[in-house]
Amino acid sequence: MQGYESQVLETIQRGRRFQDSVRPDVFLYYRDFADLPAGNSTIVAVVFFGFVPGGAENNFIVTAYQIFRHRR
Repeated sequence: MQGYESQVLETIQRGRRFQDSVRPDVFLYYRDFADLPAGNSTIVAVVFFGFVPGGAENNFIVTAYQIFRHRR
């Protein structure tokens, strides 16, 4: 995903998200892009939401990857 950092951030800021059914503290974000390589159409970003002792947020991107998704 090197070279696609801005698209990953846009995916998290403006993309659609859904909660992981197994781990409720993990969300997956996805957004379609027209300029991805190798026929891919969508970026998926996996984000973990957590808290450190004391209540401070500790959220971070676990991974991001590209997939091909048929448009409806």
